[in-house]
Amino acid sequence: MNNTKLTLSSYARNIFDELERHADRILKVREDDLMRLSKVQLVRIIEAREELKKTLNELKEHNFINYEKKGERYIIRNISE
Repeated sequence: MNNTKLTLSSYARNIFDELERHADRILKVREDDLMRLSKVQLVRIIEAREELKKTLNELKEHNFINYEKKGERYIIRNISE
């Protein structure tokens, strides 16, 4: 992930660090669990969801992940390297 990781938000780093722990480079997680994993701490659920989407898009824009949402779960794939 090189120096770009240093410019990511702490939420994005938390998600990517968890993704790197998975040997298959895929993370399948419910939205609520992903918010806890990223450590998004906003009082209102709508704000937390918006922050989560912003964080995932940040990782996608830096070409670290691709993601999709299926029902309650996000499927996040590590595409870096």
